[in-house]
Amino acid sequence: MATINEADQQRRSLRRRRRLRQLLGAVVCIFVVIGIGSVISSGIRMTAKLFDDTEERLSYEQRLQMLVSLDPEPFDSLENANRTRLLHAAIWTVVQQNHDSLDSYEHDDIGAMYLPTLDIDRVVASLYGPDFHFNYDTFTDNGLTFEYVPEKNAYLLPITSVNGLYAPRVVSIKREGRGVKRVTVGYLDLFGNGEMVFDPAKLEPSKYLDYMFTETDGEYYLSAILLSENQPAASSSSSGSSSVVPAPPQEQLLDNAASLLPGEPDSGASVSSSVPTEPDVDSSAAGTDLSE
Repeated sequence: MATINEADQQRRSLRRRRRLRQLLGAVVCIFVVIGIGSVISSGIRMTAKLFDDTEERLSYEQRLQMLVSLDPEPFDSLENANRTRLLHAAIWTVVQQNHDSLDSYEHDDIGAMYLPTLDIDRVVASLYGPDFHFNYDTFTDNGLTFEYVPEKNAYLLPITSVNGLYAPRVVSIKREGRGVKRVTVGYLDLFGNGEMVFDPAKLEPSKYLDYMFTETDGEYYLSAILLSENQPAASSSSSGSSSVVPAPPQEQLLDNAASLLPGEPDSGASVSSSVPTEPDVDSSAAGTDLSE
């Protein structure tokens, strides 16, 4: 009888140990599954972060905002570019970047602002590279005249806001060879439908251009603007009528570029209120040589 009881106890003990091992095995499996899931999830997040260039795209959009708005003609090198247009864009970029402190700049009797060339040099170096320079002189572009004042080493800016038509949307950034990036920019036509569009996210690009950036000392600088292989959809809502381009109100360009200059002009001063439908891109028309 004792032998039978001992055998029963051994079997019960064996079953308890077996159930304990099974329970421990199940717990281990659960933790293994959780661990594998965590590793996979972390891997997915890391991979997505590696391929997510949203921040870089936004950075290029900010750098190119004023240049794109003035719609420069394509060029294969800075030496062949319309330098008047490049300088025009650099001036408005300085104004845009310092819009909160424009009151600190010197102004003339009617409120026009003097913009020091030192500030322009900084923007020029950040976009076109430290070796790119302008010979500063009075010039006219897009119907606006920028008077250079040598004794102040500054430009006397026209009392108006920037008169551009486009906002940039960077659609892709591709590396081409060593030290070259092709930044494909979609042009959002803010007035394509005859009225100002305040939410560019609703627009589709009306055209595309490739902005080529070349590396110098670890930084990328604009070196060319080329026609892009990308083509806008024929039904693009932003294409609008091609026969007439309405004159946009000067106080409206981009959300953060409206009313760039402080103060109101004197009632007797003449203020430009329209934008030419075909920008003046010939710097020689102003009798100005901005090249080296």
